Amino acid sequence: MTSYLIPTLIFLLFCTTHSLFASVRFKRWTFGHIPELSAYYRLLYNSISVILLIIWFISLPQHNVLYRFDGVLLYGMAAIQLSFLYLGIRSLLSHNGGEFFGIKQFLNKWQKNRDPGYLDEIEKGELVRKGFYRYMRHPMYTFVMGVLVFSPVMTNNLFYTIVIVGLYFWVGTYFEERNLVKRFGEGYKQYQQDVPKFIPNPFK
Repeated sequence: MTSYLIPTLIFLLFCTTHSLFASVRFKRWTFGHIPELSAYYRLLYNSISVILLIIWFISLPQHNVLYRFDGVLLYGMAAIQLSFLYLGIRSLLSHNGGEFFGIKQFLNKWQKNRDPGYLDEIEKGELVRKGFYRYMRHPMYTFVMGVLVFSPVMTNNLFYTIVIVGLYFWVGTYFEERNLVKRFGEGYKQYQQDVPKFIPNPFK
């Protein structure tokens, strides 16, 4: 277990910085002091997150296979995994991937000299309750976990990743939804009551 100490510390650094940079309070404080940063902010903190994840991945110990499916099970698990990957990509695209990663804000600033209309986003927008968001509040997290869990080959590193990423999604959504309540008010509180967080309710 000591071989996972450094990767865990790096992942905790990623979690802390990502949650801090996503905080509405931190954004308002930052833009109050450096308003010209708003157009580049989301691209910047996503880039920092990617760099930290790469460092975390490099720090993982040598992997050992815990189990491996063969034959029909291998193809079945791989098919489920690919389905979750496809759904995750669709979910990201429906969420406006260019704005999500900050690319659109960057291009708007350089091409049209337009700053974001709401903190680091193009506009405040409205609460989305259509598509995958009709069934779960965080579909991208659900699909990412599906890709990880349904791998036909399970290694010690993948098992560790499932545990630590799952915990991050669980804890991180608390802070994420606190920001969403500030943004959308009672509408989001009602959404929380109506729609499950990760797993759709087939009886609703």
